[in-house]
Amino acid sequence: MQQQVLTKDREKIELFFSARGLANKDVLSDSDPQLYVYLTEGKQGAEKLIAKTEVKKNNLNPDWKVSVVLDFIFEVNQYLRFLVVDSDGDDIKDDDIIGTLNTTVGEIMGSRNQVYMGQLSYKNKQTGKLLVKADKRQEIKGSNQVIYWQWYGKKIKNMDGWFGVSDPFLRFFKWHKNSDWLMVHETEFIKDNESPIWKGFEITHDKLHDENPQQPIKIELWDNEKDGKHQLIGSVEVTIEQIFFKEIHEFQVKTPKGEFGGTIGIKSFQKPSFIDYLKGGEQINLQIAIDFTGSNGNPNHQSSLHYNVPNQLNQYQNALSQVAEILLNYDFDKKVPVYGFGGIPSLPNYHKGSTDDCFPLNGNKKDPEVLGLVGIMDAYKHALNHVSLSGPTVFAPVIENAIEIAEKNKKKDIYNVLLIMTDGQIDDMDECVKLVKKAAKLPLSIIIVGVGSANFQKMEDLDGDGPQYQDCLRDVVQFVPFLKFSGKPGDLAKELLSELPDQLIQYKQLIGKGPNPAQQIDLSKLA
Repeated sequence: MQQQVLTKDREKIELFFSARGLANKDVLSDSDPQLYVYLTEGKQGAEKLIAKTEVKKNNLNPDWKVSVVLDFIFEVNQYLRFLVVDSDGDDIKDDDIIGTLNTTVGEIMGSRNQVYMGQLSYKNKQTGKLLVKADKRQEIKGSNQVIYWQWYGKKIKNMDGWFGVSDPFLRFFKWHKNSDWLMVHETEFIKDNESPIWKGFEITHDKLHDENPQQPIKIELWDNEKDGKHQLIGSVEVTIEQIFFKEIHEFQVKTPKGEFGGTIGIKSFQKPSFIDYLKGGEQINLQIAIDFTGSNGNPNHQSSLHYNVPNQLNQYQNALSQVAEILLNYDFDKKVPVYGFGGIPSLPNYHKGSTDDCFPLNGNKKDPEVLGLVGIMDAYKHALNHVSLSGPTVFAPVIENAIEIAEKNKKKDIYNVLLIMTDGQIDDMDECVKLVKKAAKLPLSIIIVGVGSANFQKMEDLDGDGPQYQDCLRDVVQFVPFLKFSGKPGDLAKELLSELPDQLIQYKQLIGKGPNPAQQIDLSKLA
């Protein structure tokens, strides 16, 4: 059985539920556990019952059949409350509570292998463990006009003689009765590789054929040459009918002389999603940089943007809390490097007599990481008493630092996110644009929060798609002014993070890296 909470244009996930070692509420037999699942979207949303499982008779280690399908909204906190009861009838008022647990969809999706194990409790007593396994929901769709596929080759004929290996690439052609063959796609070349895997790409059906699945498609295999005089290795003609209906996915290429030129085939038909990368072990590494320039105002004065407001959060703290709370779900160790810029630090073990544009808030240059949201908030609050505000406002050093970290993580399954919080315009725009172009080639996104009511035109330009970014490989910057989204908790993070999953996917496509295989988990061994 499944209960569904669906809306359009979102990836769907399915949650499966088990419990282990439940407290027994019966005397002469074991409890009959039943699970209630409640969902709240955003801190001000209304809580709704979205699933009620079947009752498992006399079972303290149940695996419930009822699952729940819902939208996965990366940029919004989706709060879940689980209630496990010993069922005594149709009315929950008659049931004994075994235990409750609160978590978020993000925390489940960010758990290793998307398997979350939480502690149930009731009246301050531990009453068992709840296991939640998340899986990507495969939606059955109608005819799709867009094909996504990724091709590979093997035993490619060497065209470069004794001292080299072919640099193969593919060209795809559509048959056109009036002009013979029309080239509709060309892959990148793979240097010195007789077993290449080309990057996946999307192409529409009408680019390949005229609503006729038997219409031939010609694929040519070429050896790239630096002087542009590429060598044809061979070609093969295929049809959509062969690929999709007869499920023939591998083809032999023949040279112009009819000899064997290699084999090409289709590695994948499905465009990887953000969830696919999470299932493969991808993590998000958050880095934070906070503005300590003089334009923020003296932190001891109420007019300061850094003023520690009694019993409430200032704009910096508010934005930190919203964004970090979501991104930390996808970081296994929850450790975050936190930096300041534009100030003169006099921190324990870290002193500087002049403006520093990238200093660790914990005072440890070698290990600038703090643990979790509490560590982030404490480091910021502590630094306010040990940093003199200065200037000017420059981003380049903190972006360079993020680029250095991203370079180190290139071969790992880690995507990096730099959160910059600032109160005004930057004084090194040209340098920042150069660094953004460099960041576009790395597993890195930059999100910027504008604090206060200053003119943020340069921030908008840094986030834009103007002529300065004509040769930029992908969009990696997102800017949001805090005051524009301060009315409702969660709106700031929603706006800031909405593009992040696509930016991660774009980077993976840029380097031709698909998701790792999802690791199979035996739930019975987790408890």
